[in-house]
Amino acid sequence: MADILNLRCDAWLLPTDASVRIEQHWLKAHPEIRKLASGSSSAEFREGVALAEPIRPWDPSEPLPILTAVPVDGGWGPAVVVERLEAFVASAMSAVPDPDNRPYRLLALPFFGTAGGGAGNHLGAALRTILDACSQLAGTYRVDLVLVLRDRAAFSLAQKLRREVSSDSSWPSLGDRLHEKAESLGQEARSGHLVPFFGAGVSVSAGAPSWSRLLDKLRSGVHLKAAEEAAFKALGALDQAGVLEQLYADQHGSPEAFGKAVAGAVDLPRYGLAPALLATLPSAGAITLNYDRLFETACEDAQKPRTVLPENVPAVGNDWLLKLHGSVTQPDSIVLTRDDYLGYNSNRDALSALVKAHLLTHHLLFVGFGLADDHFHEIVHDVRRALPHDVSKNHQMGTVLSLFHEPLQNLVWEGRLDILPMSGSAPATGSAQASVQTAVATAGRELEIFLDMMAAYATDNHSYLLAPAYNRGLTKAEDDLRQQLLVLSRHERSVDTAEVWSVIDAALEELGMQA
Repeated sequence: MADILNLRCDAWLLPTDASVRIEQHWLKAHPEIRKLASGSSSAEFREGVALAEPIRPWDPSEPLPILTAVPVDGGWGPAVVVERLEAFVASAMSAVPDPDNRPYRLLALPFFGTAGGGAGNHLGAALRTILDACSQLAGTYRVDLVLVLRDRAAFSLAQKLRREVSSDSSWPSLGDRLHEKAESLGQEARSGHLVPFFGAGVSVSAGAPSWSRLLDKLRSGVHLKAAEEAAFKALGALDQAGVLEQLYADQHGSPEAFGKAVAGAVDLPRYGLAPALLATLPSAGAITLNYDRLFETACEDAQKPRTVLPENVPAVGNDWLLKLHGSVTQPDSIVLTRDDYLGYNSNRDALSALVKAHLLTHHLLFVGFGLADDHFHEIVHDVRRALPHDVSKNHQMGTVLSLFHEPLQNLVWEGRLDILPMSGSAPATGSAQASVQTAVATAGRELEIFLDMMAAYATDNHSYLLAPAYNRGLTKAEDDLRQQLLVLSRHERSVDTAEVWSVIDAALEELGMQA
């Protein structure tokens, strides 16, 4: 579940019809989108000859909306859906250049036709048809298609339908071992035992800089003398950050200037697929070293808001996100320099204790994380020290999703962390930059596919079962159960059984029953 307008993609399907009618909620994309759509639509589109056209002009740094005529007459057969979706894909492929950070273009589409189109009364059947069409077109056009859902019943049904198809069809690029691990980790999350622990790699798909690129970006905001450049480049990353912090204070006249510059560099408006997929996992807690707000935004869009620690006061029962290294909302909290790291223990012992407790009692999923992080090593060391000696040697604390196979990391963490590489060996030292970028982008896409499969198996919601208009997506056995539950819901209540009926009614509501 997500908001298509908050998702970083190359292009997205904007549902309309031959009269170029645009629903009110799409105005969030651009206040003048109706005027732009009207000016972009050709005579062929208005006559129904062309089924999809891009909106022009449009900011090239923003995801491009593709006007797509959806059925309005109830004609929701598979051929009609494939025709519309193929028109959308073909138009986007022509209008959008090859991406720099992905092997394939990423195109997003909403559950179209559900408002004023022809799918409104048969949502289950329409959802099944759209999923089948997306699977077919993704292979034909070598493109990544993302169906973005806002309704919990639609989301839970879509995940069920995808699980019912063989994993080789829904997630064909993953090998047998990754298939098995994605399913088992999804079930771990479903049971409430999995806690995501994610680093900078999760935000890269949204355009966030890596550690080195962040320092390069910050370096551009201050002046260094030519004689100081070589000495600066010879410093380690933590010491470079310390030098930059002082330079920002000196040259910008404020000790807060550095923190604000860091916040400005990483505070992005749209999240990528990785935060969106992680946000759907049923976990009470999550931990990050990132400063940005991408995961928080994705959680809100997934209807699973989180209390951010330590900047907010948690309430009993609320899901939470622990930001160990600070947040863009409080630039002075950001941990980046050596002094910041050295002062970390004295300032945040309670936060580290929370991480250690989760390492002991939950299975942590490390994603986009540098296992060389000194603070991470310190936490793991303290947890091992707290355990009995014979237990600490074989206490597996979590799973690491890494981009490449790293034999030495396996050696270091054997028995404590299960490291799952998404690809083979990393590019050799000295490889051309283009080949390195291609390898990283390809492995990053496999990571997104792995998270997608894991999220499908983690979904613990069946609100489609009794939700109106979803019955055509059910199996015969499910439809029989639905009918029995509907009969039960109409059963006469009595005062003597009111307490029991309150439990039954809560369960029926959880399964999608509407008052």
